[in-house]
Amino acid sequence: MGNDQIQDKSGRFMKFLKITAGVLTASMMLTGCTTTKNILSKRNNGSLDYRNEKKLAPIQLPAQQPAAEFTPLYHTPNSVSQLPDFMNESGKQYQLPRPPSVR
Repeated sequence: MGNDQIQDKSGRFMKFLKITAGVLTASMMLTGCTTTKNILSKRNNGSLDYRNEKKLAPIQLPAQQPAAEFTPLYHTPNSVSQLPDFMNESGKQYQLPRPPSVR
């Protein structure tokens, strides 16, 4: 193995390290940056689509089909006006309210 081959491998390894360090630094800066949060929170992720849904008619089984009695597990509100307003600042994503202070 010649001296040129060792320097070539060393140079490629250093280039790889620099690129890896740059990518890691950029990803850490983006995940901790509030600007990234502000940009991503303005897109519509579909978390508020349930507000525009209509109540469906119950499933109709054939008359001779035996079926157990159906009891709904959860109450479905009749009006969108009764729904709590858990939206972010842009109004496009669901956001949980802050918990109450314990002090």
